[in-house]
Amino acid sequence: MTTMLGSESRPHGTLMRVAAVTWLLLICAAVAINRVALSGLTAQIDTRAPSRQVAALEKRLAELIQQVEHAQQQPVALPQARYEAEREALELRLSAIEASLGNQPATDNLLPLQTRLEQLEMRLSAPPPAPPTPPRPRAAATTKPKTIEPPFRVIGTELRAGEPFLSIMPAAADALAQVRLLRPGEAEAGWQLETIERNTAVFRHGNDSRRLPIPER
Repeated sequence: MTTMLGSESRPHGTLMRVAAVTWLLLICAAVAINRVALSGLTAQIDTRAPSRQVAALEKRLAELIQQVEHAQQQPVALPQARYEAEREALELRLSAIEASLGNQPATDNLLPLQTRLEQLEMRLSAPPPAPPTPPRPRAAATTKPKTIEPPFRVIGTELRAGEPFLSIMPAAADALAQVRLLRPGEAEAGWQLETIERNTAVFRHGNDSRRLPIPER
């Protein structure tokens, strides 16, 4: 009777051990599966995070490029001090973007963005556009004023009572009856006789002074 009880207890203990081992294996498998799932989820999060940051950086870069283009399209009369202030502000924003890029993993998504930043740096380092040279005004053609001829001609001099007179005649006349005598200070048709010299008569016409030759007799 004792022998039969001992033989029945041995199979029962073996089954318990098998069940315990199986349970442990199931627990280990579940832990491994959970670990793999968590690793995949972490990888997805790590992959999506840089993408979101890259998108944000690209948006900031686009805004920065618009500001640079706006600054370069300013009128040529833009003061140098204002240009330098805007340039420094843009460089500060550019440095912030570069610092953000430095914290990102070296992925292919960041290479085009880095190239655009380098191009933008070159544009920022360019000197401001020089104002165009204003065209030189064309020199007005100097036209020689036409010489105004007196409406009379000098025909000689006469001395009356010790006072010299100048004999003149209308330019288109030939009759001696049209001869007129002028003393210094008198005028004919806006031509005032100033003085009578030996061979010339000095007339003033407006602001000009003219010397008319006296024919020899």
